[in-house]
Amino acid sequence: MSALPTPFSDAGHAEPFGIGRFIELLHRTIGLDAESIGANAVSRAVRERYTLWRDEQGGTLDDYYCAVTQDAARMQELIEAVVVPETWFFRDPEAFAALARLARVRLHERPAKPLRVLSAPCSTGEEAYSVAMALIEAGIPAERFSIDAIDVSERALAIARRAHYGRNAFRGRSLDFRDRHFRAADGGWQLDPAVAQSVRFSQVNLLQLDTHAFEHFDFILCRNVLIYFDRDTQCDVFRVLDRLLAEGGTLFVGPAETGLLMREGMSSANIPLAFAFNRAERGCTSVFNGAWPALPVVRTPPPMKPAFILPAWASAPPVVRAAPVAKPREEIRVQPDPAHGLTHARQLADAGQLDAAASAALAYLDVNPSNADAYYLLGVIADARGEQQASRGHYRRALYLDPAHREALTHLAACLSLDGDESGARRLLARAERVMGTAR
Repeated sequence: MSALPTPFSDAGHAEPFGIGRFIELLHRTIGLDAESIGANAVSRAVRERYTLWRDEQGGTLDDYYCAVTQDAARMQELIEAVVVPETWFFRDPEAFAALARLARVRLHERPAKPLRVLSAPCSTGEEAYSVAMALIEAGIPAERFSIDAIDVSERALAIARRAHYGRNAFRGRSLDFRDRHFRAADGGWQLDPAVAQSVRFSQVNLLQLDTHAFEHFDFILCRNVLIYFDRDTQCDVFRVLDRLLAEGGTLFVGPAETGLLMREGMSSANIPLAFAFNRAERGCTSVFNGAWPALPVVRTPPPMKPAFILPAWASAPPVVRAAPVAKPREEIRVQPDPAHGLTHARQLADAGQLDAAASAALAYLDVNPSNADAYYLLGVIADARGEQQASRGHYRRALYLDPAHREALTHLAACLSLDGDESGARRLLARAERVMGTAR
Protein backbone atom coordinates (compact mmCIF):
# COMPACT_ATOMS: atom_id res chain seq x y z
CA MET A 1 0.00 0.00 0.00
CA SER A 2 1.46 3.37 -0.95
CA ALA A 3 2.33 5.84 1.78
CA LEU A 4 -0.19 8.56 2.50
CA PRO A 5 0.55 12.15 3.50
CA THR A 6 0.54 12.68 7.24
CA PRO A 7 0.29 15.69 9.52
CA PHE A 8 3.07 14.41 11.80
CA SER A 9 6.11 16.65 11.48
CA ASP A 10 7.72 19.10 13.83
CA ALA A 11 8.98 21.06 10.86
CA GLY A 12 5.62 21.19 9.16
CA HIS A 13 6.55 18.66 6.48
CA ALA A 14 5.06 15.25 5.94
CA GLU A 15 6.79 12.51 7.94
CA PRO A 16 8.98 10.59 5.42
CA PHE A 17 7.19 7.26 5.68
CA GLY A 18 3.64 8.58 6.17
CA ILE A 19 0.97 6.47 7.84
CA GLY A 20 0.70 3.83 5.14
CA ARG A 21 2.46 1.37 7.44
CA PHE A 22 -0.15 1.95 10.17
CA ILE A 23 -2.90 1.34 7.64
CA GLU A 24 -1.20 -1.88 6.59
CA LEU A 25 -0.68 -2.89 10.22
CA LEU A 26 -4.37 -2.41 11.02
CA HIS A 27 -5.27 -4.35 7.89
CA ARG A 28 -3.09 -7.28 8.95
CA THR A 29 -4.29 -7.19 12.54
CA ILE A 30 -8.04 -6.62 12.35
CA GLY A 31 -8.70 -6.70 8.60
CA LEU A 32 -9.70 -3.04 8.36
CA ASP A 33 -9.85 -1.62 4.85
CA ALA A 34 -8.96 2.02 5.51
CA GLU A 35 -10.90 3.19 2.46
CA SER A 36 -14.11 1.90 4.03
CA ILE A 37 -13.95 4.55 6.77
CA GLY A 38 -11.60 6.96 5.03
CA ALA A 39 -7.84 7.22 5.35
CA ASN A 40 -8.30 10.54 7.14
CA ALA A 41 -10.18 8.79 9.93
CA VAL A 42 -7.28 6.38 10.39
CA SER A 43 -4.84 9.29 10.26
CA ARG A 44 -6.74 11.10 13.02
CA ALA A 45 -6.76 7.99 15.21
CA VAL A 46 -3.03 7.45 14.74
CA ARG A 47 -2.36 11.12 15.41
CA GLU A 48 -4.33 11.05 18.66
CA ARG A 49 -2.62 7.93 19.95
CA TYR A 50 0.84 9.08 18.83
CA THR A 51 0.41 12.48 20.53
CA LEU A 52 -0.52 10.83 23.82
CA TRP A 53 2.39 8.39 23.54
CA ARG A 54 4.87 11.14 22.62
CA ASP A 55 3.82 13.29 25.59
CA GLU A 56 4.32 10.28 27.85
CA GLN A 57 7.38 8.61 26.33
CA GLY A 58 8.91 11.05 23.89
CA GLY A 59 10.10 9.96 20.46
CA THR A 60 9.30 10.10 16.76
CA LEU A 61 6.54 8.49 14.76
CA ASP A 62 9.06 5.78 13.85
CA ASP A 63 9.55 5.07 17.54
CA TYR A 64 5.80 4.95 18.06
CA TYR A 65 5.37 2.48 15.21
CA CYS A 66 7.97 0.22 16.80
CA ALA A 67 6.21 0.48 20.16
CA VAL A 68 2.87 -0.46 18.61
CA THR A 69 4.28 -3.48 16.79
CA GLN A 70 6.14 -4.74 19.87
CA ASP A 71 3.64 -3.98 22.63
CA ALA A 72 0.22 -5.67 22.50
CA ALA A 73 -1.24 -3.07 24.87
CA ARG A 74 -0.20 -0.21 22.55
CA MET A 75 -1.63 -2.08 19.58
CA GLN A 76 -4.91 -2.52 21.44
CA GLU A 77 -5.03 1.21 22.22
CA LEU A 78 -4.69 2.00 18.53
CA ILE A 79 -7.41 -0.52 17.65
CA GLU A 80 -9.72 1.07 20.22
CA ALA A 81 -9.11 4.49 18.64
CA VAL A 82 -10.05 3.21 15.17
CA VAL A 83 -13.02 1.00 16.08
CA VAL A 84 -16.11 3.15 16.61
CA PRO A 85 -19.16 1.21 17.86
CA GLU A 86 -22.33 1.85 15.87
CA THR A 87 -25.27 -0.31 16.84
CA TRP A 88 -28.62 -0.28 18.60
CA PHE A 89 -31.24 -2.68 19.89
CA PHE A 90 -33.22 -4.64 17.30
CA ARG A 91 -31.43 -3.09 14.37
CA ASP A 92 -33.18 -4.57 11.31
CA PRO A 93 -35.92 -6.15 13.49
CA GLU A 94 -36.93 -8.66 10.82
CA ALA A 95 -33.67 -10.52 11.43
CA PHE A 96 -34.51 -11.10 15.09
CA ALA A 97 -38.08 -12.10 14.30
CA ALA A 98 -36.76 -14.61 11.77
CA LEU A 99 -34.15 -15.96 14.20
CA ALA A 100 -36.81 -16.51 16.88
CA ARG A 101 -39.09 -18.38 14.44
CA LEU A 102 -36.25 -20.53 13.14
CA ALA A 103 -35.04 -21.21 16.68
CA ARG A 104 -38.39 -22.72 17.67
CA VAL A 105 -38.32 -24.95 14.61
CA ARG A 106 -34.74 -26.05 15.31
CA LEU A 107 -35.55 -26.88 18.94
CA HIS A 108 -38.55 -28.86 17.78
CA GLU A 109 -36.34 -30.83 15.38
CA ARG A 110 -33.59 -31.38 17.96
CA PRO A 111 -35.22 -31.17 21.39
CA ALA A 112 -32.24 -32.64 23.26
CA LYS A 113 -29.76 -30.03 22.03
CA PRO A 114 -29.80 -26.43 23.31
CA LEU A 115 -29.51 -23.64 20.77
CA ARG A 116 -26.14 -21.96 20.28
CA VAL A 117 -25.93 -18.41 18.93
CA LEU A 118 -22.88 -16.29 18.09
CA SER A 119 -22.79 -12.50 17.73
CA ALA A 120 -19.52 -11.59 15.98
CA PRO A 121 -18.49 -8.88 16.39
CA CYS A 122 -20.88 -7.86 19.13
CA SER A 123 -19.71 -4.26 19.67
CA THR A 124 -21.34 -2.85 22.81
CA GLY A 125 -23.75 -5.76 23.20
CA GLU A 126 -27.04 -4.52 21.81
CA GLU A 127 -27.25 -7.21 19.13
CA ALA A 128 -26.51 -10.12 21.47
CA TYR A 129 -28.98 -8.87 24.06
CA SER A 130 -31.59 -8.37 21.32
CA VAL A 131 -31.20 -12.04 20.43
CA ALA A 132 -31.69 -13.01 24.07
CA MET A 133 -34.84 -10.89 24.39
CA ALA A 134 -36.21 -12.25 21.11
CA LEU A 135 -35.72 -15.86 22.21
CA ILE A 136 -37.19 -15.24 25.66
CA GLU A 137 -40.23 -13.51 24.17
CA ALA A 138 -40.61 -16.48 21.81
CA GLY A 139 -41.19 -18.62 24.86
CA ILE A 140 -37.77 -20.29 24.83
CA PRO A 141 -36.41 -20.75 28.39
CA ALA A 142 -32.95 -19.35 29.08
CA GLU A 143 -31.59 -22.82 29.80
CA ARG A 144 -32.50 -23.90 26.26
CA PHE A 145 -30.07 -21.51 24.55
CA SER A 146 -26.61 -20.00 24.95
CA ILE A 147 -25.26 -16.86 23.33
CA ASP A 148 -21.58 -16.13 22.77
CA ALA A 149 -20.63 -12.57 21.87
CA ILE A 150 -17.13 -11.65 20.72
CA ASP A 151 -15.40 -8.41 19.79
CA VAL A 152 -11.87 -7.11 19.38
CA SER A 153 -12.59 -4.00 21.47
CA GLU A 154 -12.22 -4.31 25.23
CA ARG A 155 -13.79 -0.88 25.62
CA ALA A 156 -16.92 -2.00 23.77
CA LEU A 157 -17.06 -5.23 25.77
CA ALA A 158 -16.86 -3.30 29.06
CA ILE A 159 -19.98 -1.40 28.03
CA ALA A 160 -21.67 -4.63 26.99
CA ARG A 161 -20.96 -6.33 30.30
CA ARG A 162 -22.27 -3.34 32.23
CA ALA A 163 -25.57 -3.63 30.28
CA HIS A 164 -26.46 0.00 30.93
CA TYR A 165 -27.49 2.04 27.88
CA GLY A 166 -28.37 5.59 26.92
CA ARG A 167 -30.91 6.93 24.49
CA ASN A 168 -28.77 6.28 21.38
CA ALA A 169 -29.14 2.51 21.88
CA PHE A 170 -32.92 2.74 21.50
CA ARG A 171 -34.03 3.80 18.03
CA GLY A 172 -37.15 3.34 15.98
CA ARG A 173 -40.76 3.74 16.92
CA SER A 174 -41.39 0.43 18.66
CA LEU A 175 -39.66 0.42 22.05
CA ASP A 176 -42.07 -1.82 23.98
CA PHE A 177 -39.21 -4.20 24.72
CA ARG A 178 -37.53 -1.50 26.82
CA ASP A 179 -40.49 -1.40 29.19
CA ARG A 180 -40.38 -5.18 29.54
CA HIS A 181 -36.66 -5.77 29.96
CA PHE A 182 -35.08 -2.55 31.28
CA ARG A 183 -35.46 -0.25 34.25
CA ALA A 184 -34.57 3.43 34.36
CA ALA A 185 -31.26 3.97 36.16
CA ASP A 186 -28.52 6.62 36.28
CA GLY A 187 -29.84 8.66 33.39
CA GLY A 188 -30.27 5.61 31.15
CA TRP A 189 -31.66 2.09 31.24
CA GLN A 190 -30.31 -1.01 32.98
CA LEU A 191 -30.98 -4.39 31.39
CA ASP A 192 -32.74 -7.08 33.41
CA PRO A 193 -30.02 -9.35 34.92
CA ALA A 194 -31.95 -12.41 33.74
CA VAL A 195 -31.37 -11.28 30.14
CA ALA A 196 -27.83 -10.03 30.71
CA GLN A 197 -26.72 -13.33 32.24
CA SER A 198 -27.73 -15.26 29.13
CA VAL A 199 -24.87 -13.74 27.09
CA ARG A 200 -21.18 -14.60 27.49
CA PHE A 201 -18.76 -11.92 26.22
CA SER A 202 -15.17 -12.58 25.14
CA GLN A 203 -12.45 -10.50 23.56
CA VAL A 204 -11.62 -12.27 20.30
CA ASN A 205 -10.11 -11.06 17.05
CA LEU A 206 -12.29 -12.54 14.32
CA LEU A 207 -9.29 -12.93 12.01
CA GLN A 208 -7.33 -14.82 14.66
CA LEU A 209 -10.18 -16.86 16.08
CA ASP A 210 -9.47 -20.51 16.87
CA THR A 211 -12.54 -22.25 15.51
CA HIS A 212 -11.69 -25.39 17.50
CA ALA A 213 -12.29 -23.46 20.74
CA PHE A 214 -16.02 -23.26 19.97
CA GLU A 215 -18.75 -25.76 19.32
CA HIS A 216 -20.73 -25.25 16.15
CA PHE A 217 -23.40 -22.56 16.28
CA ASP A 218 -26.99 -22.89 15.07
CA PHE A 219 -27.16 -19.16 14.33
CA ILE A 220 -24.41 -16.66 13.64
CA LEU A 221 -24.92 -12.92 13.33
CA CYS A 222 -22.06 -11.14 11.55
CA ARG A 223 -23.83 -8.02 10.39
CA ASN A 224 -22.54 -4.75 8.98
CA VAL A 225 -18.87 -5.57 9.51
CA LEU A 226 -17.80 -7.31 6.29
CA ILE A 227 -18.28 -4.00 4.47
CA TYR A 228 -15.21 -2.71 6.32
CA PHE A 229 -12.97 -5.43 4.83
CA ASP A 230 -11.46 -5.80 1.40
CA ARG A 231 -12.50 -8.73 -0.79
CA ASP A 232 -9.73 -11.12 0.35
CA THR A 233 -10.38 -10.43 4.03
CA GLN A 234 -14.11 -10.87 3.51
CA CYS A 235 -13.44 -14.32 2.12
CA ASP A 236 -11.12 -15.15 5.03
CA VAL A 237 -13.78 -14.13 7.54
CA PHE A 238 -16.42 -16.10 5.68
CA ARG A 239 -14.30 -19.23 5.91
CA VAL A 240 -14.03 -18.75 9.67
CA LEU A 241 -17.78 -18.31 9.99
CA ASP A 242 -18.43 -21.30 7.74
CA ARG A 243 -16.32 -23.51 10.00
CA LEU A 244 -18.27 -22.30 13.03
CA LEU A 245 -21.75 -22.79 11.55
CA ALA A 246 -23.55 -26.05 12.28
CA GLU A 247 -25.18 -28.19 9.62
CA GLY A 248 -28.52 -26.62 8.84
CA GLY A 249 -27.46 -23.43 10.61
CA THR A 250 -28.31 -19.89 9.56
CA LEU A 251 -25.97 -16.94 9.05
CA PHE A 252 -27.30 -13.38 9.30
CA VAL A 253 -25.45 -10.52 7.60
CA GLY A 254 -26.12 -6.87 6.84
CA PRO A 255 -28.12 -5.80 3.79
CA ALA A 256 -25.01 -4.66 1.91
CA GLU A 257 -23.20 -7.96 2.53
CA THR A 258 -25.54 -10.40 0.82
CA GLY A 259 -23.52 -10.45 -2.41
CA LEU A 260 -20.51 -12.04 -0.72
CA LEU A 261 -22.55 -14.92 0.67
CA MET A 262 -24.12 -15.58 -2.72
CA ARG A 263 -20.67 -15.62 -4.30
CA GLU A 264 -19.57 -18.14 -1.67
CA GLY A 265 -22.41 -20.52 -2.48
CA MET A 266 -24.68 -19.80 0.48
CA SER A 267 -28.40 -20.00 -0.21
CA SER A 268 -30.85 -17.35 0.88
CA ALA A 269 -33.30 -18.37 3.60
CA ASN A 270 -35.77 -16.33 1.53
CA ILE A 271 -37.05 -14.33 4.49
CA PRO A 272 -37.45 -10.78 3.18
CA LEU A 273 -35.50 -8.11 5.07
CA ALA A 274 -33.84 -10.66 7.40
CA PHE A 275 -30.70 -11.10 5.24
CA ALA A 276 -30.42 -14.69 6.40
CA PHE A 277 -28.52 -17.46 4.61
CA ASN A 278 -28.23 -21.21 5.03
CA ARG A 279 -24.90 -22.94 4.76
CA ALA A 280 -24.09 -25.25 1.89
CA GLU A 281 -23.45 -28.91 2.58
CA ARG A 282 -19.92 -29.67 3.76
CA GLY A 283 -17.57 -30.25 0.86
CA CYS A 284 -19.65 -28.31 -1.66
CA THR A 285 -17.93 -25.57 -3.61
CA SER A 286 -19.48 -22.43 -4.97
CA VAL A 287 -20.90 -22.60 -8.45
CA PHE A 288 -21.90 -18.96 -8.40
CA ASN A 289 -20.47 -17.12 -11.38
CA GLY A 290 -21.30 -13.52 -10.63
CA ALA A 291 -25.03 -13.34 -11.33
CA TRP A 292 -27.83 -13.41 -8.79
CA PRO A 293 -29.14 -16.99 -8.63
CA ALA A 294 -32.82 -17.64 -8.95
CA LEU A 295 -34.03 -18.25 -5.41
CA PRO A 296 -36.77 -20.80 -4.76
CA VAL A 297 -39.64 -19.85 -2.50
CA VAL A 298 -39.06 -21.53 0.85
CA ARG A 299 -42.13 -21.85 3.04
CA THR A 300 -41.69 -21.29 6.74
CA PRO A 301 -42.36 -24.53 8.64
CA PRO A 302 -45.31 -24.55 11.05
CA PRO A 303 -44.38 -23.50 14.61
CA MET A 304 -44.45 -25.73 17.66
CA LYS A 305 -47.39 -25.47 19.97
CA PRO A 306 -48.19 -23.30 21.78
CA ALA A 307 -48.11 -20.95 18.82
CA PHE A 308 -45.38 -18.31 18.87
CA ILE A 309 -46.85 -14.82 19.02
CA LEU A 310 -44.30 -12.33 17.75
CA PRO A 311 -43.54 -9.37 20.03
CA ALA A 312 -44.50 -5.83 19.07
CA TRP A 313 -41.06 -4.96 17.68
CA ALA A 314 -41.34 -7.55 14.91
CA SER A 315 -43.06 -5.61 12.15
CA ALA A 316 -45.51 -7.33 9.81
CA PRO A 317 -45.06 -10.93 11.01
CA PRO A 318 -46.13 -13.60 8.56
CA VAL A 319 -49.17 -15.71 9.22
CA VAL A 320 -48.17 -19.37 9.23
CA ARG A 321 -50.59 -22.29 9.05
CA ALA A 322 -49.73 -25.85 9.82
CA ALA A 323 -50.10 -28.34 6.99
CA PRO A 324 -52.61 -31.19 7.36
CA VAL A 325 -51.12 -34.61 8.02
CA ALA A 326 -50.12 -36.66 4.95
CA LYS A 327 -51.20 -33.91 2.57
CA PRO A 328 -49.16 -31.32 0.69
CA ARG A 329 -48.50 -28.19 2.73
CA GLU A 330 -51.22 -25.60 2.33
CA GLU A 331 -50.44 -22.30 0.69
CA ILE A 332 -49.94 -19.56 3.27
CA ARG A 333 -52.81 -17.09 3.11
CA VAL A 334 -52.71 -13.54 4.36
CA GLN A 335 -55.99 -11.69 4.32
CA PRO A 336 -55.77 -8.32 2.56
CA ASP A 337 -56.31 -5.14 4.50
CA PRO A 338 -57.54 -2.39 2.15
CA ALA A 339 -56.60 0.29 4.67
CA HIS A 340 -53.00 -0.88 4.81
CA GLY A 341 -52.09 -1.84 1.25
CA LEU A 342 -48.32 -1.66 1.67
CA THR A 343 -48.46 -3.52 4.98
CA HIS A 344 -50.42 -6.24 3.21
CA ALA A 345 -47.79 -6.39 0.46
CA ARG A 346 -45.07 -6.83 3.09
CA GLN A 347 -47.07 -9.58 4.78
CA LEU A 348 -47.36 -11.45 1.50
CA ALA A 349 -43.62 -11.09 0.90
CA ASP A 350 -42.83 -12.34 4.41
CA ALA A 351 -45.10 -15.32 3.77
CA GLY A 352 -43.12 -16.17 0.63
CA GLN A 353 -45.95 -15.26 -1.80
CA LEU A 354 -43.75 -13.11 -3.99
CA ASP A 355 -46.06 -12.81 -7.01
CA ALA A 356 -48.99 -11.72 -4.85
CA ALA A 357 -46.72 -9.34 -2.92
CA ALA A 358 -45.54 -7.70 -6.13
CA SER A 359 -49.11 -7.33 -7.36
CA ALA A 360 -50.15 -5.76 -4.06
CA ALA A 361 -47.22 -3.34 -4.13
CA LEU A 362 -48.01 -2.32 -7.71
CA ALA A 363 -51.66 -1.82 -6.79
CA TYR A 364 -50.57 0.40 -3.93
CA LEU A 365 -48.39 2.42 -6.34
CA ASP A 366 -51.39 2.97 -8.59
CA VAL A 367 -52.87 5.04 -5.77
CA ASN A 368 -49.57 6.31 -4.29
CA PRO A 369 -47.24 6.67 -7.29
CA SER A 370 -44.52 8.55 -5.39
CA ASN A 371 -44.04 6.13 -2.50
CA ALA A 372 -40.37 5.17 -2.15
CA ASP A 373 -41.10 2.33 0.31
CA ALA A 374 -43.26 0.56 -2.28
CA TYR A 375 -40.49 0.68 -4.89
CA TYR A 376 -38.00 -0.54 -2.30
CA LEU A 377 -40.24 -3.51 -1.51
CA LEU A 378 -40.50 -4.30 -5.22
CA GLY A 379 -36.70 -4.29 -5.33
CA VAL A 380 -36.50 -6.80 -2.49
CA ILE A 381 -39.07 -9.02 -4.19
CA ALA A 382 -37.15 -8.83 -7.48
CA ASP A 383 -33.95 -9.80 -5.65
CA ALA A 384 -35.68 -12.86 -4.19
CA ARG A 385 -36.84 -13.83 -7.70
CA GLY A 386 -33.34 -13.42 -9.13
CA GLU A 387 -34.40 -10.53 -11.37
CA GLN A 388 -31.18 -8.51 -11.29
CA GLN A 389 -32.05 -5.62 -13.60
CA ALA A 390 -35.52 -5.15 -12.18
CA SER A 391 -34.27 -4.99 -8.59
CA ARG A 392 -31.71 -2.33 -9.43
CA GLY A 393 -34.30 -0.28 -11.25
CA HIS A 394 -36.70 -0.40 -8.31
CA TYR A 395 -33.99 0.62 -5.81
CA ARG A 396 -32.95 3.53 -8.04
CA ARG A 397 -36.57 4.64 -8.36
CA ALA A 398 -36.91 4.55 -4.56
CA LEU A 399 -33.79 6.71 -4.23
CA TYR A 400 -35.06 9.14 -6.86
CA LEU A 401 -38.17 9.64 -4.76
CA ASP A 402 -36.32 9.58 -1.43
CA PRO A 403 -32.53 10.14 -1.71
CA ALA A 404 -32.21 9.39 2.02
CA HIS A 405 -33.88 5.95 1.89
CA ARG A 406 -31.29 3.99 3.89
CA GLU A 407 -32.53 0.50 3.02
CA ALA A 408 -32.58 1.27 -0.71
CA LEU A 409 -29.07 2.71 -0.44
CA THR A 410 -27.67 -0.39 1.25
CA HIS A 411 -29.46 -2.85 -1.03
CA LEU A 412 -28.36 -1.06 -4.19
CA ALA A 413 -24.83 -0.99 -2.75
CA ALA A 414 -25.00 -4.77 -2.40
CA CYS A 415 -26.08 -5.06 -6.03
CA LEU A 416 -23.24 -2.84 -7.24
CA SER A 417 -20.73 -4.80 -5.15
CA LEU A 418 -21.96 -8.01 -6.74
CA ASP A 419 -21.53 -6.38 -10.16
CA GLY A 420 -17.93 -5.54 -9.30
CA ASP A 421 -18.58 -1.80 -8.91
CA GLU A 422 -16.90 -1.47 -5.51
CA SER A 423 -16.42 2.30 -5.74
CA GLY A 424 -20.11 2.82 -6.51
CA ALA A 425 -21.05 0.54 -3.62
CA ARG A 426 -18.81 2.47 -1.23
CA ARG A 427 -20.36 5.79 -2.27
CA LEU A 428 -23.83 4.49 -1.55
CA LEU A 429 -22.77 3.05 1.81
CA ALA A 430 -21.20 6.39 2.71
CA ARG A 431 -24.51 8.08 1.90
CA ALA A 432 -26.34 5.56 4.07
CA GLU A 433 -23.99 6.28 6.97
CA ARG A 434 -24.57 10.01 6.57
CA VAL A 435 -28.30 9.39 6.63
CA MET A 436 -27.97 7.49 9.89
CA GLY A 437 -25.80 10.25 11.36
CA THR A 438 -28.41 12.87 10.45
CA ALA A 439 -31.19 10.73 11.95
CA ARG A 440 -29.33 10.62 15.26
